[in-house]
Amino acid sequence: MVSTNSKTSSEDLAYAEILRLIYERKFVPGDFLQEEYLSRTLGMSRTPINRALSRMNVEGILERKKKKGCYIPVVPLNEGRKLFSLRAMIEGQVAWEAAHVCPAENLEKLYAINQKDRQALDEKDDATYYLANRDFHFLLAESANNRYLERVCKQLFHQASIYIFFYDSFYTSPKESIFHTPEQHEAILCCIRERDAEGAKVAMQEHIIHTMKMFDIQNSR
Repeated sequence: MVSTNSKTSSEDLAYAEILRLIYERKFVPGDFLQEEYLSRTLGMSRTPINRALSRMNVEGILERKKKKGCYIPVVPLNEGRKLFSLRAMIEGQVAWEAAHVCPAENLEKLYAINQKDRQALDEKDDATYYLANRDFHFLLAESANNRYLERVCKQLFHQASIYIFFYDSFYTSPKESIFHTPEQHEAILCCIRERDAEGAKVAMQEHIIHTMKMFDIQNSR
């Protein structure tokens, strides 16, 4: 059951808990997320759950079917390359802009998140890894101080994460996994710390493209 506090709204709590259930693979692509079930499972009223589901629909995590509700979209494998190509372009620009304006406080937070990312990979805790990876990319997007880029970046990340989370086999093939992710994140952060905008852009693009290539390898088998 979810506990609340004065600093976090019920909608935010519902959002976080529903996302956790998705990342723990309690649902699979094509599943509808029923408000009544979520209300019982999370011990929350249906109002914040409804709002959280609507928010996820807007962000691209879920899709909505008339009279049936929200469901996890089925992302065909051949659509993955398109998502990653677009992410490389958008997030490369995010890194470029962040290198110019990222506050020192945010940079330190990004390093801390990356350390959590590294620990989750070491422990093969995939749910924590994906949440930490999301936090890294989202805070970096916020640090670029461009709300248009931030909005597109987050939506693309959510859509790509469904593809990643339900189609990867990284954790069953650790020798070919994305264990390079923390090192790639650190390379991006080093460029941002040095205010090397072009370097940050290239490092981010290489990071996204590396992930895309890993899926090409895994899914060609």
